[in-house]
Amino acid sequence: MYCNEQEIKSLLNLDLSANPHLINYRDEFVLGCMTGLRFSDFSLLNAHDLRGDLLYKKQKKSNHWVVIPLRSLALKILQERFNKNMPPSQNSKFNKHIKIIAQLASINGLITFSYRKGNQQIEETKPKYQWICSHTCRRSFCTNEFLAGTPTELIMKISGHKSISDFYRYIRISPEEAAIKIKVLWNQRELKGKSVQNL
Repeated sequence: MYCNEQEIKSLLNLDLSANPHLINYRDEFVLGCMTGLRFSDFSLLNAHDLRGDLLYKKQKKSNHWVVIPLRSLALKILQERFNKNMPPSQNSKFNKHIKIIAQLASINGLITFSYRKGNQQIEETKPKYQWICSHTCRRSFCTNEFLAGTPTELIMKISGHKSISDFYRYIRISPEEAAIKIKVLWNQRELKGKSVQNL
């Protein structure tokens, strides 16, 4: 499960003036969606990890260095965080608050997941905001970059995935999104074919 670009924008545009304690959690979530870092990494960033508009981070889980280019918004979030010297979040609190924020942003379409528990196949249907957690950030980054056409090898350099099979487990697109992506590729090929014919 991931948040698409439109849902991330709705979180960014959400007026949290009545709930100022949620602003840092929202900003951290957006930062995670823009960097592809795990919670254990983006919650513990330090000012020395930032060099210009590049983020250098040794991933805690894989012990692997990644270099992440930062969009202006991600850079702004980080600079504010370092200027305010904000303490790292706890994962349980982060997960609790990001669900509230996503609910306030009306990210509430019904999502069904199925999984095995013992010999039983369990199906659960909940509003999307109830499924959102810290791991959603990483999935969102990988899936959104994949859908935008960023080469898989480049995404993996940033996400730190070492195998293509591990990476593809992070891609969460619906059949409709896959169909739209294929149509975009067909249109690009058609335009390319026409431009070659006109030479």
